[in-house]
Amino acid sequence: MDFEEFINTTYQHDTFDIIDTNTNGTCCYDSILRLLKIHKKVKPNMNTKIIQSQAVNWIIKNKNLYLTDFDLTMEDFVLLTHNLDSFQEYIDAYKIYSGKNDSSLTNNRWGGTPELIALSNIYNININIYTGNSYDKNRNKIIKGTIIYNKPRKDFRFKLLLNTNNDFKKNDENSFNILYTRYRNNSSHFDALLKKK
Repeated sequence: MDFEEFINTTYQHDTFDIIDTNTNGTCCYDSILRLLKIHKKVKPNMNTKIIQSQAVNWIIKNKNLYLTDFDLTMEDFVLLTHNLDSFQEYIDAYKIYSGKNDSSLTNNRWGGTPELIALSNIYNININIYTGNSYDKNRNKIIKGTIIYNKPRKDFRFKLLLNTNNDFKKNDENSFNILYTRYRNNSSHFDALLKKK
């Protein structure tokens, strides 16, 4: 991808405000919860434990749903995303709150694309998942963008990674934006994004 194409397919650094989310394993659920509260789609006492439970229950009920974009059923997509051997393994692990701090539990209960698809359907919202990139003109390649204290550098661009209903140009109160960041240690994190007025 050349520089011009990169600029034409991304949003500039000041398009969104970045809203911090929990760092206890619930960031996926917390990013959506914060936006649901801002848009007054849930009661103020709603929490990430309930959001996770709703997502997991929806996935269990819809495990045979065919996901056209991925050419997989929801069940197969869950197993692939979370690197599990059986759907029962998913149920057993994800019925336990991802924010529960217990050394005897695996910390592989984080939310990902399957749970975002579930929440998108539950709340009838479109979820746009962005990554942050910059373009290195010297090497003619896309590199990871830099954020310092929730402020993207001026060369940072928001690039759409995934959309839960393939309607990324629709930008209304039913469209939620989140930022996905992968770190060098192979961990990852979601933050909520609020479009600037």
